[in-house]
Amino acid sequence: MSITVPSRFLRKILPIAALLPMAGLYAQTSDGAGASTVWEHSGWGGGGFFYCAAYHPSKDGTIYMGGDVGGAYKTVDHGLNWKTINNGLASYGVFSLAVDRSNPDTVYAATEGGLCKSTDAGETWVTLPRTDKNDLRITGEKNKSIHSVAVDPSNGSNVYATSPLGKVYKSTDGGQTWAVAYEEKTPEEEPGVLRVQYGKVNNAFFGSLTLPKFPGGESGAGSQGIGFTFKGDGTLPKDSFFIMKTKDGIAYRSKNLNTEYQNTNWRDIVLKASDFVYDPQYLKAHPEAASQPVNPDFASIVRFDLTCSGPIPTTPAIARLKRFYFAFAPAEGGSEPRLVPFADFSNPDAVKAFQTAGNIHLGDAPASTFYSVAVAPSDPSRVIAATAALGLVMSKDAGKTWKELQTPTKASSAAFDPKNPNIIYGSFFADGVMKSTDGGATWKKISDGFPDKFDVLDVAVNPSNPLNVCAIGKSSWTGVFLSSEDGGNTWQASGKDLEGGSAGKYSNKIDLDEASGNPTMDMLSADGKSARLSAPTNIAFNPLNPSEIFLSTNWRPSLSTDGGVVWTERCRGADISCITDIRFHKGKVYASAMDEGSLVSSDNGKTWKQLWPLKHTDDLSGHNWRMAVNEVNGNTRVISTCSPWSTVKPQAIIRSEDDGNTFTVIREGIPNYVIMPNTMWGRGYPRALAVDPNDPQVVYMGIDGDPEPGKIGGGIFKSHDGGATWTQLASQPTGRRMFNGLAVDPTDSNRVFWGACGNGGGVWRSNDGGESWEQVFRNDVFIWNVVVASDGTIYCSGEQLWRSKDQGKTWTRITSFPEKPRAMVGIEVHPTNPNIIWVSRTNWANLRLGSIHKTTDGGDTWTDITGNIPYVGPHTLRFNPETNELWAGWVGMFKTKQ
Repeated sequence: MSITVPSRFLRKILPIAALLPMAGLYAQTSDGAGASTVWEHSGWGGGGFFYCAAYHPSKDGTIYMGGDVGGAYKTVDHGLNWKTINNGLASYGVFSLAVDRSNPDTVYAATEGGLCKSTDAGETWVTLPRTDKNDLRITGEKNKSIHSVAVDPSNGSNVYATSPLGKVYKSTDGGQTWAVAYEEKTPEEEPGVLRVQYGKVNNAFFGSLTLPKFPGGESGAGSQGIGFTFKGDGTLPKDSFFIMKTKDGIAYRSKNLNTEYQNTNWRDIVLKASDFVYDPQYLKAHPEAASQPVNPDFASIVRFDLTCSGPIPTTPAIARLKRFYFAFAPAEGGSEPRLVPFADFSNPDAVKAFQTAGNIHLGDAPASTFYSVAVAPSDPSRVIAATAALGLVMSKDAGKTWKELQTPTKASSAAFDPKNPNIIYGSFFADGVMKSTDGGATWKKISDGFPDKFDVLDVAVNPSNPLNVCAIGKSSWTGVFLSSEDGGNTWQASGKDLEGGSAGKYSNKIDLDEASGNPTMDMLSADGKSARLSAPTNIAFNPLNPSEIFLSTNWRPSLSTDGGVVWTERCRGADISCITDIRFHKGKVYASAMDEGSLVSSDNGKTWKQLWPLKHTDDLSGHNWRMAVNEVNGNTRVISTCSPWSTVKPQAIIRSEDDGNTFTVIREGIPNYVIMPNTMWGRGYPRALAVDPNDPQVVYMGIDGDPEPGKIGGGIFKSHDGGATWTQLASQPTGRRMFNGLAVDPTDSNRVFWGACGNGGGVWRSNDGGESWEQVFRNDVFIWNVVVASDGTIYCSGEQLWRSKDQGKTWTRITSFPEKPRAMVGIEVHPTNPNIIWVSRTNWANLRLGSIHKTTDGGDTWTDITGNIPYVGPHTLRFNPETNELWAGWVGMFKTKQ
């Protein structure tokens, strides 16, 4: 499961005259606070992306697994039941695992936040020194780590780890200190040049080089423009703009500079007043400026950004810069403008004044990714690493010296014969599998006949039978498993295909297991009894019984007990679901989730049943965001908001009038296109839903995103017939970018509240059912949630929780949590005792930072109840008065008695 989260934005706190500040007391703050609160797992398992797996060396049936957003998992019964083991983990993105055969309970987890180590079989973790992204970057990262950690099987103090920045590190003290064992050499830039790489650094579609404060001593007074000495790389990015802001807060944007990247010669680009317009974001906040002439005063510039955007995660654009300057009229008798630099990169310190944001890298070209590292079991002095640009590189002296091997340049993994270190296997993405029998001197391709268009990601050798070699590959979301019994000379049929016929030389069929606990129904066979193997990531052999093989995969991790012939789903309790809402009605629990649709439990979370989708369809399969469950004329109405995975299918409402037994997909009145401008997560999502507590026929829905010429955009939509048809409200709040903030006052159905983010951010109120809106709260311009209690008290959250007891006229801050920045997303108020409130705080970097808090005195004091919950930053909190349980959901779903 991949989740794209919003970047952190600069928050500007605007004072409000009616504010009555009184911060609540914070009872506990430490990571272990509230440890007495016990949470019980109440979700299912599977349905997301699991990237790595490893067996315990001496405890049969114990397997570790890592996922992209849920952290680490452990089973002691061969995968029948899993539990989450995140105590002390640096990040919830775990992309490689390795065990120490010398110290069997020692396991390493390469996370996005650094390399973590456990000495008690994963029950607790510590982050090893200097391994985080801001230091050595010994991290596990999506699409950059496959087997990025390896432990010397004869000496557990020796640990090897690869870096996404093109290095192999070695530790001789179990990870306490590290030294570079090998690194890729990259070309250096010429002196006095700043290389700016937009793209291929992370998954963001935007990058910015920012000068946040102009240096003293240089003034643009009297200048005719601003410019820079520039050289492109021959590419054509979608957009590139020079955006500048004046001391008066006016923002200007240049013409599109994207074509400048096509020119690979050095030249001066001077931007004059005629090259600028008002920045569109500035005009949204100041529409009156549209009628004013554009005449930027270069003397008043206090900040600028050189930006680039488009498909840069895969197609980067590179700019080279020598200086930024003001351009003045030519000197008397001259013809060329006089250029006065204010940032000259011939001075190495000049770059220190700049900041970056988004998908950008400054400096020499980054080295290629190093995906994997392996140590020969029979000769630990031999170490091999798989790289993205150098192929396989190997050391025969425990990392002191290295040699590039004659292999394809993009290697994903490597494996030694367990008994003969001269026999080595390598996987090479589209180039398949190769084998060396002479210690890496020569290589032979052994994957002829593999299915076309599959990238081979991992190769593994049976630890007891060196002739048994296995490989996995993927093509988009489809996966294959391949097996050989003769050292790769031939690859035997290893199972059945999804339709039940012979799979030939590979298997892509997984038998479903009711005990797996994964009720989601995507990628199923026609008879519903099996599923397709999807995007496998790691092969793990059971060292105590090598006929047992485990695969980490997308959606359904699987186990085989016969060497890979038959595969069975194994994911109960490995909860990686991104829960977006939880509701209760008449003894049932309802939940919506990203990727997995909507589900229901009739036994308080022990088992779950899929409501929808019941099979893969382009117009329905995807994210469900919010739910509403109401009794209408004796029947249970269930509504979910939906965004299909398809980039061309618009959002929808799914409605059932019979408790989910049948359902209708509704799009009438909803934008029939994918909204893009001013959205939180790159496109408009219906992440807000509110039913009038006094009339279930009146329903409001929020979709983020601005209108465009000829397109209505998002905002607030209203239904008068229980969600069967929808109308976009004629009047909209200025801010249409939102998260979950939408609520109807139960004491007055005409009073509706909307929480907005960014420009126009804050809380907006309508007193007439959405006919008109006014902004009533500006103290935080990123409002994640809005809740109205049964007595009409309003709560909104940004970084802290705010309360209004007079319909939004005045506000009081009732929390004062010290750690920043944290987003407070979850809010819940007890339905009969408004003094009891719960809140949850999270972060957007997938780090293990967050907390859950409770007050019983209306916010005067707060207690940390984070306790042992495996995911500490849930987005959704819901209290079930029937059972007196608080439920928490985001990655995983958990409950605790209150």
